[in-house]
Amino acid sequence: MRHAKAPDGFFCKDLIVYGDMQKESLVAKGYYIEAPDLHNVSVEQANEFHDKVRVFLGSLNEKQRVQFQWTCNSDYRTELNRYYEETKKCEDPGVRAIRHERYLRYWRRMQQRTLRREQLAIFISQRIDAALPGVRTRKSIEASIAKTLDQINHDFEELSGVMRAIFGAGTRIQVMNDVDHYEYFKRFLNPTLADRYDIDFAGQFSPQYSIQELCWDSGGVGLPYGFYMDGNYHAMFVMKRWPQRTYPGLIHRLTALPLLDYQITVNVNPMNIRKEIDQEQKKYDRVMGDYQEEGKIQYLTALEKKKTKIANLAMGFTFPFQVQFAIRVWDATETGLQSKCAAIKNAVSNMNSAQLYEEALPASSRKVFYSTWPGWTETSYRFKYLYAEDSYLSDLLPISSTFVGHIADAEAIYDGLNGNLVGMKTFVGSTPQHTVLLGMSGAGKSEFIKDLLWQTALYYDYTVIIEEGLSYKPLTEGLGETPILVHPDGELIINYLDTQGLPLNQLHLATAVALLSKMIGESQDLEKQQLRQAQIGQYISQLYQDRFNDWVRLHPEQLPEVQRLACATHNWRIKKMEMGTTQLEAFTDLKERMNRNDDEALSFYHSISEEEITKFSKEPLTAAVVEKTAYAFFKAHEYPTHSALTDMMFFSRMPEHKKDEIDQIATLLTAWSATGQYGKLFDGITNVSLTRQIAHFELGYIPEQATELKTAVGLLVSGFTRQHIITLPRKAWKRIIFEEVGRFLDVPGGEKIVAESYAQLRKFNCLALSIVQQYSKFKDTRIRPVIMGNSKQFFLMRQFDRSDVEDISKDIKLPETMQTAIQDYQLIEQQPPNMRYSSVCYYSPATQPSLCGTIRHIQGKPQTQEAQPEGNVYAKA
Repeated sequence: MRHAKAPDGFFCKDLIVYGDMQKESLVAKGYYIEAPDLHNVSVEQANEFHDKVRVFLGSLNEKQRVQFQWTCNSDYRTELNRYYEETKKCEDPGVRAIRHERYLRYWRRMQQRTLRREQLAIFISQRIDAALPGVRTRKSIEASIAKTLDQINHDFEELSGVMRAIFGAGTRIQVMNDVDHYEYFKRFLNPTLADRYDIDFAGQFSPQYSIQELCWDSGGVGLPYGFYMDGNYHAMFVMKRWPQRTYPGLIHRLTALPLLDYQITVNVNPMNIRKEIDQEQKKYDRVMGDYQEEGKIQYLTALEKKKTKIANLAMGFTFPFQVQFAIRVWDATETGLQSKCAAIKNAVSNMNSAQLYEEALPASSRKVFYSTWPGWTETSYRFKYLYAEDSYLSDLLPISSTFVGHIADAEAIYDGLNGNLVGMKTFVGSTPQHTVLLGMSGAGKSEFIKDLLWQTALYYDYTVIIEEGLSYKPLTEGLGETPILVHPDGELIINYLDTQGLPLNQLHLATAVALLSKMIGESQDLEKQQLRQAQIGQYISQLYQDRFNDWVRLHPEQLPEVQRLACATHNWRIKKMEMGTTQLEAFTDLKERMNRNDDEALSFYHSISEEEITKFSKEPLTAAVVEKTAYAFFKAHEYPTHSALTDMMFFSRMPEHKKDEIDQIATLLTAWSATGQYGKLFDGITNVSLTRQIAHFELGYIPEQATELKTAVGLLVSGFTRQHIITLPRKAWKRIIFEEVGRFLDVPGGEKIVAESYAQLRKFNCLALSIVQQYSKFKDTRIRPVIMGNSKQFFLMRQFDRSDVEDISKDIKLPETMQTAIQDYQLIEQQPPNMRYSSVCYYSPATQPSLCGTIRHIQGKPQTQEAQPEGNVYAKA
């Protein structure tokens, strides 16, 4: 079975079978491993993964061998084509243009092989010594082989479960089938296939042929320093000496090279622990004899090492292995190969004095090459195998991955630092990932966030932007909307008593009371303040009731429909909605279903009898629901106004209230009427819709000294948008963006608005995103713990002060490696005009393990014509 020739076998029952199973054979199974990116994790997380690898190595028995196959390629086909398909679903031409440019850019780079992505496969092999004893007939031979392979498959299935249990949810393990094995072999033996993305491997696979017949399309021609195969020059290296010391992440010096055409193969063979202990005991006895004879102190150190090793082996603290660490490098030209070989040798020498042996003879190069074939661990060419223990071997295995973020189901895609692509998500599952962006002025914050909003716009039903400076005007106008400019002398009117086509509800009333309380100023006397709010609430309620009575008198024909809808909503909430659902949420859900002609909702609505409606409308506990539902039928001019409220206070004061108190409140409120000092912003008929796809509020036109106006506007905006967010279907995605949240926090009441967005709106599928420029100022606010504590991902750009980075790191436990990287990010103004980009640390501590790496936002020119790049087989299909 052991030989130095090219091995051969078959793909059968999702296994690689070396041999014919009628005598000694080797059976192997492959697994694609997507390990977590460990380049920028904390020391604790790196050590934790190191321990997992040790546990995995210790779980192997003596009959099993494991082979680690690591390589890198430019393959992002699946992810880019998924991104393209999502783009095609978008109806907005601006969003499609932005996303299509990104798709084309990366697809072309993939074709040019300037993208980079690491790939790791593990092959577990098991030797079959006597598979068919006593079997003679062909039929019985086939039955026995099938039975044996089924049993081996069962064993490998159990092993895959063990691997998943050891590595946990942070490591994705994909079991290979016959086609996967065939594709891996085909690419392994034919490196030029890396340039092709149009191969139908499933269609080409024919299980009746052997591995060599199926996969090896060109033989190797011997050269003075290696061999020539498949249009490439190949060189082979073998590890000659392990590094003097190791640590988690040391292997990244080799796997992070900016190259594509090299492959690392590590064959790991477990040793018999009992035999190893016996050998060490003999060595111990020999050294002891030398010490007793010569009495040299140096022998005592050797004895102590041997004693410790024997103890660790005996107690199961250490597992011994025979390991071959091989590297294959190839290039289309000899010059290119020499350059890559130099880079490989330099990288290994930097691994704490590790040493490589370069196979100079063609024969030895081929033998090493054969020993690296996927799943083949029975080579007789064992001269370069090294003894290793799991404690340091786990640091040298090429378990390395490219930082790709959430690339598999990315909502937005960006460049990485090393030719990689990084995917971002604002929702994971059905949970919004509240976000904070921190960066100094000039780092490119607004441009990056605008691009993120553009790329992800197709997923969102509602976006709220609150800013000063109109940075997002192009985005808003590109999505077909106009920024809402808040100015005391402007024509904008937002009637805070307008329910925006929804039933009257307690949230709306509470928001109106809070707004009016801000308008008249808060009293230092808590009891007086509470009394004022109660009185204001009474007048608002009376005003709504009077307006309802007027509406019923003017529109009696609509009352039956109001009553039926109120009764249907009430019953729908009880029978169809989850416990704790409000009447407003039930109304929204039922109306939304009816508007899209949902059979269940329509049937439910029309099934309510007239008797049930009459009883519902007359019962004291439910009659109020009818009145509240009627406000959903009001036109904009039919709602109460601010002036009507002040008139009621002046001329229709309630008898239980003191005249001077109500007159004082009414007088203070006249400043906010259409003829008052703050203009008609709050008084009149609403002339802007806040319920379209995007509501963009620009507060920069409000004078800095008009803090009362900013406070009132903040409450007004938050109240209206919050109500709309709550009433939208829960499955719909919403988001609120606070540009320069530090300024918004200066507005009285701003902290409460932001805190509520982060702490409470998550359950309504609403994402909150805040942008912070001066962290030194932000860290002392009361809102910081709420924002930082509820955020699940962070975008960190260049910071002006090193102490800010340290403070941020304390808050979010940012890995040490990224703290220095952030301070080294180049500002846009320091870059050449034609090569500008912004650098962002993308950190998501909520994942396990955490995601952490650098991305680059390179502004692209949107594609107006959605052409297909050459070679996009997926799109053609």
